[in-house]
Amino acid sequence: MIRKAYWSAFASIILALAVATGCSSSPQTPPATQIITVAAGTCTAVNSCTGPFQQNAPINTAFTSTLSATVLSNGTPVSGATVTFTAPSGGAGGTFSGNTFATGTTSASGVATSPTFTANGTVGTYTVIASTASSQSTGLFSMANTEMPSAISVAGGSPQSTTEGTQFANALSVTVLDAANLSLGAQLPVTFTAPDGTFQDTGMNTTVALTNASGVATAAAYTASSAISGTTPYSVTATATENIGGVKTTYTTTLTLSNTIQPAVISPVAGTTPQNTANGTVFPTAFSVTVVDATAPVPNAVVGALVTFTAPSFTLNSSNVPSAPSGLFYDSSTTKYDLPSVSVWTDSTGTATAPAFQANTLASPVGPPVVTYNVTASVVVKSGTTLSTDGETPKQNFVLTNN
Repeated sequence: MIRKAYWSAFASIILALAVATGCSSSPQTPPATQIITVAAGTCTAVNSCTGPFQQNAPINTAFTSTLSATVLSNGTPVSGATVTFTAPSGGAGGTFSGNTFATGTTSASGVATSPTFTANGTVGTYTVIASTASSQSTGLFSMANTEMPSAISVAGGSPQSTTEGTQFANALSVTVLDAANLSLGAQLPVTFTAPDGTFQDTGMNTTVALTNASGVATAAAYTASSAISGTTPYSVTATATENIGGVKTTYTTTLTLSNTIQPAVISPVAGTTPQNTANGTVFPTAFSVTVVDATAPVPNAVVGALVTFTAPSFTLNSSNVPSAPSGLFYDSSTTKYDLPSVSVWTDSTGTATAPAFQANTLASPVGPPVVTYNVTASVVVKSGTTLSTDGETPKQNFVLTNN
């Protein structure tokens, strides 16, 4: 059951009390109207903030923290005041010892605390209200009842690389699943933790994100630290927690990232372009590129950069005839086959080599001139900036022909 990003919800009830003056025969200013207001507190602990929701709990389980309210009269704590905490009577909500309402009496410091509050069996978001008998406004606690996780998997943003000290191009995201590998839906808190670097919303190496209606939690934009990864990428963990009978079970997945020096040039390795092969067969030489920085006169190899090789798209008709000459990558090392695009890390020499590429069954037009097609290779420099063989002058794509 989810116990991430819970915090002690706090509401302050401010009683502005006016004291009327005595009567006399001379005209007097009318006494001020008594105003009683209730204001909700704010979240102050970074890892306890879960967006707009002050607490989350799996259905039919108790929330981590009780609800507290402070009663003030002109800024002075009021002792012995009664505060009523009220949950919705239907739909998503919860109970205090079986009831949808409970009272608490303020202490000498003006603080009233509710009994333990337990989520009911309905998933959803709702508000618990704190009030006094004469309050003219209320303190609001935004709550969420969630499902229980049993698995978590990467949804996006992994693997990827960026220049050290810059923002990654793709947001880190995960999907939280139930025991049947189905999405658990919205408002489940997921904690993302990196070894270093910073998330935009917290300015720290950790952040909490809530799942959307599809069960996907997306972290705030993440910026790489100044540490260069080299040939060993690092992991950002995403964690959801289940708590059954006081026994916590943590579900974790990892997203793979790398920080590099800044790429400046990407170019095919000699002998890998141009190439031709019989349609339906594998090209004889694997596609390879080198990625280097702008250091002169001898550039440095960009190590640990993720290079993406992309072939032209095509479709198959009812007779399985391709719509255009192209091909597909197949990667036996990862048991992934028939891929129009693959991503590969650069090694210690700045070289990335794609898995085998097989031409489809449509031969290239013989011309003249012979019609070729291009496979491109690209690498992210930083968010919003990509270096590509198609963008070099002249273009440095892999020029291919299906015979």
